Amino acid sequence: MPTPDDNVLNPNENRLIMVEKNYKPHEQKTEYNRLFAMLTKEQRRVYQEIIYSVNQNKGGMFFVHGFGGTGKTFLWSILGADIRSKSNIVLNVASSGIAALLLEGGRTAHSRFCIPININEYSMCSIDAKSDLAELIREAKLVIWDEAPMMNIHYFETLDRTLQDKMKCNRIFRGKIVVLGGDFRQILPVIPEGGRVATVLASINSSLLWPSCKDLKLTENKRLRKGVNNVQSDALAEFSKWLLDIGDGKINEPNDGEVEIEILEDLLITASEDPIHAVVHGIYGKSFAKENDPKFFKRRAILSPRNKDVDKINQYMLSQLLGVY
Repeated sequence: MPTPDDNVLNPNENRLIMVEKNYKPHEQKTEYNRLFAMLTKEQRRVYQEIIYSVNQNKGGMFFVHGFGGTGKTFLWSILGADIRSKSNIVLNVASSGIAALLLEGGRTAHSRFCIPININEYSMCSIDAKSDLAELIREAKLVIWDEAPMMNIHYFETLDRTLQDKMKCNRIFRGKIVVLGGDFRQILPVIPEGGRVATVLASINSSLLWPSCKDLKLTENKRLRKGVNNVQSDALAEFSKWLLDIGDGKINEPNDGEVEIEILEDLLITASEDPIHAVVHGIYGKSFAKENDPKFFKRRAILSPRNKDVDKINQYMLSQLLGVY
């Protein structure tokens, strides 16, 4: 085996910083220019406010609040490309492994910051003040934490407490710019045997850090409008507003938190004696068993909240296909 280069084995080099600076600035600049041309006015406003704080080293905490399709991941991409094009470091983390896969260089928050699994109001991250990880955090210009609403407030407060204590600084998150992202209409912290009050009290907006956080909103659903014509645009806008009203609890107001929601007629399959048969044929058509194009199935899906219904639907569809399974 060839002898490794001494530079590779240099114990004085911080490997974590080397990995985060391994991006090629000119490629990141090209990507930034491409993404910048695609920004909407709303996205540009949010981007400029965050990047101004980064460039001025002002520190601070932001929360980018937007429902699915408003471009939060797109915003993380352009912020990362801008910062990395200047050979600086941005740390992309998420509350789950699946969400982390969507981020360039993404890691889970637990992995990146060594946050304990079992946590309380006195917990600390396992970060030594003289470690490579501590140096990486000092060097980072920006921390992006996606899907933040699903995490218990103790995780954010533990990171803040650790950075202030280990790095001898009493500014929030040691003066780092931390951008949280997510949608409070989606998954909130899971509290075993806890009710509505316990869930709300465990959410990030109940934290002592929240008054220091600036809320930035994205409201335009770019995903729904992608590739549609003017005729479809109004119908999609009405559908999007209906979804938001459900999430905001504005349907059939006033109410006490529990309300019956009337599903739009064009979303219902009403004339059927066999619900599974009707749903499958409504989504896949009557001749799906003869389809050979994989893209036909990739563009369609049936979602169900219960596993037993999933099993019934899968069994029915398999029974319609030729062959033995």
